[in-house]
Amino acid sequence: MPGDPETKEYVTSLRVCNSRSMALTFSLEPWGEQYKLAPEETFEIVARGPEGDSLEVEFADDQIILYGWPGSVVTLLYKGTELEAGGSKHTPIPATPRGEAETSQEAGS
Repeated sequence: MPGDPETKEYVTSLRVCNSRSMALTFSLEPWGEQYKLAPEETFEIVARGPEGDSLEVEFADDQIILYGWPGSVVTLLYKGTELEAGGSKHTPIPATPRGEAETSQEAGS
């Protein structure tokens, strides 16, 4: 990442297709952005950030939630065009304080 020559940048991409007959809500976290994903439509996600972590996807009945990892910047594309809520670029996800991350993992167990 810029400013830290020791940390390598990792780039990953993912396509998410709505194969259901109804629209789904696609949420991009931690930015709190929500997008409508129509039936048979596809979003492409491109994430850049420090090596060592990855995207996380959660599926619910009528919603897909995508989480970036600490230090990452996530870009959402629809038919090759970047989607931006409010017209602003994303800032890198801040690191989760160690105590909060451990508490969150224990709660999920």
